[in-house]
Amino acid sequence: MSDEAVIFSGLQIMNGNFRVPVGINSFTGDVAGKKGPCPGAFSVSVTGTIVDFSELTTPGYAMIRNLDPTNFIEYGAYDPETDKFYPIGEILPGEFYPIRFSRNLGWEYPTSGTGTSGPKTNNFMLRANAAACNASVEANEV
Repeated sequence: MSDEAVIFSGLQIMNGNFRVPVGINSFTGDVAGKKGPCPGAFSVSVTGTIVDFSELTTPGYAMIRNLDPTNFIEYGAYDPETDKFYPIGEILPGEFYPIRFSRNLGWEYPTSGTGTSGPKTNNFMLRANAAACNASVEANEV
């Protein structure tokens, strides 16, 4: 099978003379898996909450939503071996974004050399900025 997913994305910025015109682009993608969306809505703590993808063999296309009216959330990788969170983005109150997870999500990366090794250890994490808040991650298996 092919082209089971259709992804739409657009961006428009109007700030004085600086303007980025709206452009809504789309593309299709393959989804061989039948599981998802998961995990759904959950509470995000200020120390971070690991997103549970245990129902999926390989998480792929997903929508991440901040359901809180006040607090922003950060998302990124969490390494339990070093107990470090590496934020790569944030979602403001009420915002949502589509994302496609790497097929290597969760794998441990060695400190030297290239590629993946060992068991799955690294995790996708969300972290609330000032108070616990609700978010939703709707990931689908690819």
